[in-house]
This record gives sequence, C-alpha cells and structure tokens, in this order.
Amino acid sequence: MRRNTTSELFKKLNNFIRKYYQNQLIKGGIYSVAVLIIFFLIFSIIEHFSKGGVGVRTFFFWTYIIINLIIAVKYIVIPLLHLLQLGEIISHKQAAKIIGIHFNSVDDKLTNILELTDEENSDNDLIIASIDQKMADIKPVNFNSAIDFRTNKK
Repeated sequence: MRRNTTSELFKKLNNFIRKYYQNQLIKGGIYSVAVLIIFFLIFSIIEHFSKGGVGVRTFFFWTYIIINLIIAVKYIVIPLLHLLQLGEIISHKQAAKIIGIHFNSVDDKLTNILELTDEENSDNDLIIASIDQKMADIKPVNFNSAIDFRTNKK
C-alpha cells in the first residue's frame, strides 16, 4: 500500500511541476510580446525624431533583435525546455516548498514525507506508519490548485 501512496504523491508532484512550468511559459509569452511592442514603439519614436543615418538605424535594429532574443530565451525557451524535462528542473522538495506557501496545512507534512521516503530503505515500521498517516492527511489536497493561470491576466 505504501508504494501506491508514495507513487501517487510523486505523480501529483510531477503534475504540479508540469503546471508550474506551463504557467511560467504563459507568463513568458506575455512578457515577450509586451517587451517586443514596447521596444518597437520606443525605437521607432527615437529613430523618427533623431535624424540619424544608416549607422543609427542599424544600431537600433540589432539592439531590438538582441533584446527580444534575450527575453525570448529567458522567458520562453528555458521554461519550454523545463516543461519538456530537459535541463535542470525543480526538485520535489522545491515543489513541496512552493506548495507549502499556498497550503499552510500541507507544508511540513509534505516535506516530512519526502524526507522519510529518502530513508525508506530501512524497514522501520514507525517510518512506514508515519508516511501512511501523513499521506492520509494530505491526500485530499489538490496541488495543482496552487498554480492559477488566471493571475496571468494582470
């Protein structure tokens, strides 16, 4: 029974991590589009009022391209790679801390379960009972509700 409950916990944590990176990807898309438009307007206005030649226009063009590439890589490409589980993604313990911020009742229990599952090699009945008890306490909590996509509308 313990294997099923801990595998269910890790499945819920993995789903939370996936939703966390989806949220970062949505925010990144919004930021990238906003920065793209803002810098386009700023550079267009500056270029229009300054009577610079080809060198100034070339500078603005390449600055615009470089800024947008940096923003796209930081806010779109990196979260997309993390969503595809490429590179360094957040650990289950880091996800537990994020979940604990949103659900105070789950904070210590979830962290404690993760620490106890690391020590599960020892067949201590007390550890097994503690894991089962804490799993029963946090089972009804939906970790995915800690991430709300609607907050991105701001």
